[in-house]
Formats: sequence, C-alpha cells, structure tokens
Amino acid sequence: MDQTLELLLSRIDDQRKTVLNNLGDGAAKDFASYQNMAGYIRGLSVAESLIKDLAQRMETFEDE
Repeated sequence: MDQTLELLLSRIDDQRKTVLNNLGDGAAKDFASYQNMAGYIRGLSVAESLIKDLAQRMETFEDE
C-alpha cells in the first residue's frame, strides 16, 4: 500500500480512538453531542473504506 494512504489510515484510526476514548470518558454531555460524535466516527469509517478501496484499485492497476 502507498505510504501516503497508510499515513491517512493511521491518522483516521488515531482520530477514531480519540473520539471513542472521549465517549468512554463521558464527553458526550447530551444526546446531541453523542449523535455528533457518532456521526464523526461514521464519517471516519466511510473515509477509511474509501481509502482502502482506492488502495486496492491502485494495486490492481499496477498489476495490469
């Protein structure tokens, strides 16, 4: 996998862990805050999925 994509995935994972730790520590003071954090995690998951798909396509393209 490309180093840039690996770095992006690592940063996404770091962000996800941070938000999950914040949730575990009670940072969501109300339901709206909880929804915001859950949406942020969902967005990170989508970004991660897109990057992994791109990496796979790049590898396939290089093999051709």
